[in-house]
Amino acid sequence: MRAESILLVEDDPQLGAMLREELMTAGYVCWWAPDGAGAMRIFQREAPDLVLLDLMLPDRSGFTVLAEIRQNSQVPVVVLTARVQGEDKIQGFDLGADDYVTKPFWNHELLARIRARLRRPNFVAAKPETFSFGKVNIDVAARTVEVGAQRVHFTAVEFELLCHLVERPGKTVLKDALTEKLVQDADAGQTLHTHVSRIRKKLGSDGEQIQTVWGLGYRFDPPLGHAAKG
Repeated sequence: MRAESILLVEDDPQLGAMLREELMTAGYVCWWAPDGAGAMRIFQREAPDLVLLDLMLPDRSGFTVLAEIRQNSQVPVVVLTARVQGEDKIQGFDLGADDYVTKPFWNHELLARIRARLRRPNFVAAKPETFSFGKVNIDVAARTVEVGAQRVHFTAVEFELLCHLVERPGKTVLKDALTEKLVQDADAGQTLHTHVSRIRKKLGSDGEQIQTVWGLGYRFDPPLGHAAKG
């Protein structure tokens, strides 16, 4: 039976070494990264079963690392941090964290939370062909958008951007990921902002579901009645 694997992202060398030893003693394969860049390299290479993520990293915020992970993965992420502000917890959960452990913590409590998260299966849903929210209906295959009874024209980039957000309800999509995937010009950030503004306008009152996550990117916050169909 394959041992479950954990990516530990922690910049404190003493705590990182101690946690890695504890995790390996508990029977897990453990990779340890002291910064965000190293964490993402290991994550992409090794595809761990769970991520333990510190928020205060030397090269980037742990929130940014969490948002990058959530671009293409629903792997369990347990946040480790000395931050106790409620706003930080809310932001972490909004970005897709599964659990939040405040330092200092008991090692046996952390191991229990890890076991609980690893027991929960990750379900991979089939990619939907249509989306409906509010007065909006999107047909991915036909590449059409209807608002109310009216067909609304979207450019190719606008359509791809809208689908990219709607396919990830409640998840923050980083600006860098969107510009790399959809916008190739010298002023990509401003161009992306313009695209989002045009999308909101075309969606009418339902455009407010496309939320700006300041400093990070954008998020589709689905209203009640949101539906995706395969």
